Amino acid sequence: MVIYLVRHGETEWNLQGKLQGREDIPLNKTGIWQAKVCGNALQNTKFHCIQTSPLQRAMETAEIIAFHQNCRVIVNPDLIERDYGNLSGLSPQERQEFVRQGGPDGVEPWEILEKRVIRAINKLADACPESTIAVVSHGAWINALLAVVSGHEIGSGKTQLKNACISMLYQEKNKWKIGFYNLTGEDIKNGIPERI
Repeated sequence: MVIYLVRHGETEWNLQGKLQGREDIPLNKTGIWQAKVCGNALQNTKFHCIQTSPLQRAMETAEIIAFHQNCRVIVNPDLIERDYGNLSGLSPQERQEFVRQGGPDGVEPWEILEKRVIRAINKLADACPESTIAVVSHGAWINALLAVVSGHEIGSGKTQLKNACISMLYQEKNKWKIGFYNLTGEDIKNGIPERI
């Protein structure tokens, strides 16, 4: 099985540096353009289906990618972004002040996020064995998955994922491996690498 992980395109909150959790923020004009470039880069990759987070920015990105595909877009609640609790919507400076004051942040614990992302892709592998699918999700969700699969060499705390970037996972002997990660449509306009 092969999974292409796509981070949603840019939103105004991304542009402003606000932490974006489960708030339903739409793509901005740049985000729509990024999703189109991503869709163009993936147009020769035929997907069994496109699975998307239920949040608007991911669904919009998935629908733009689907324009080039002959497959269904399926909303999958397991792909939703990490819950950032009381930190959602705060700028970096506001987050620092919040942490300094020592209040409860209500952020979804790493251990729960880690289990959630692995459970999600294993469910997809069970449901669509031997398939190629696209998963449109969010920065923290994809980074958590990359961290787990890479043994924390990349991903959470180490990788700043670009908006509308593409990463690829594949299964080999029932083990997930990373083919490539964090490439935009511009990075791969001359063809998608099979492995890096």
